[in-house]
Amino acid sequence: MKIKRGFTLIELLVVIAIIAILIAILLPAVQQAREAARRSTCKNNFKQVGLALHNYHETHRSFPLSDHRDSGRGCSGSVWSQSAVYRYSWGAMILPFLEANAVYNKFNFSTNYNVAPSNSVQAVGATIPIFICPSDPQSEARCNRTGGINNGGPGNKDDLGRSNMAGVADSRDWECAANWGRSDGDGILYNNSNTKIRDVIDGTSNTLLVGEVTGGLPGSFDCNYWSVVNHIDTAGGINGPNTTPGSGTWSLRGQQASSWHVGGCHFLLADGSVHFLSENIDSVVLKSITTRIGSEVVSAFGP
Repeated sequence: MKIKRGFTLIELLVVIAIIAILIAILLPAVQQAREAARRSTCKNNFKQVGLALHNYHETHRSFPLSDHRDSGRGCSGSVWSQSAVYRYSWGAMILPFLEANAVYNKFNFSTNYNVAPSNSVQAVGATIPIFICPSDPQSEARCNRTGGINNGGPGNKDDLGRSNMAGVADSRDWECAANWGRSDGDGILYNNSNTKIRDVIDGTSNTLLVGEVTGGLPGSFDCNYWSVVNHIDTAGGINGPNTTPGSGTWSLRGQQASSWHVGGCHFLLADGSVHFLSENIDSVVLKSITTRIGSEVVSAFGP
């Protein structure tokens, strides 16, 4: 009589348990590898934007303005009105240097972003992949913004193209009133800015230019937009508790530097280099590397 050999129930359960343990060990490693790849892509996006900003500077002899609204010096002057010319942010200005001429050529720079009929309405809703971090879980391509513009999203929320990058405008507060940027920012990209490299007295290798931002949770349509009013201050730190996902410890408001990467976020410096700064950075150091002419001597960046 031939005896048939096979697994016993106990042996089968042991094999299944071993496989489950191996998967449990392997899965986090795979996830970490994927996040490392996404983080590397995000860093490379910042480098490409840095190159575009420097090419813009080479062509126009200054970095682009980050916003334009009626204002006097600082926060004096008239509050912006709907009838005033609403110029576009630095993200729109550097499109030709990002090989995005097709979108750039749709802009009518003599009208507000939401004035129809104008190709600008479609242009500001475009997705520019280089401005988006692959670690951001938001699936919506555009952000919600009031002002009579609708690019076809649900509930009229799909307005302006999303961005995970924002210009660093000031170390204290980038705005005077609701979305009205101050024109005396101590950073580089602020309302009505016309900053030249020679104006960065603290040194281009010691001064922030663009920071990473997250916006809101998936489905919120809450995010930064690359085409208009795209700047931040650093008074609230990095990944502050009012940001998303908010793993840091100190913040003044939600619109601050933040990322979906663990422990900090990317910053582009004025010399074109990109650094990942810890959310635990000292507030004095962060302020010092924000200001372009503060005469501080700091050492916040590694190799």
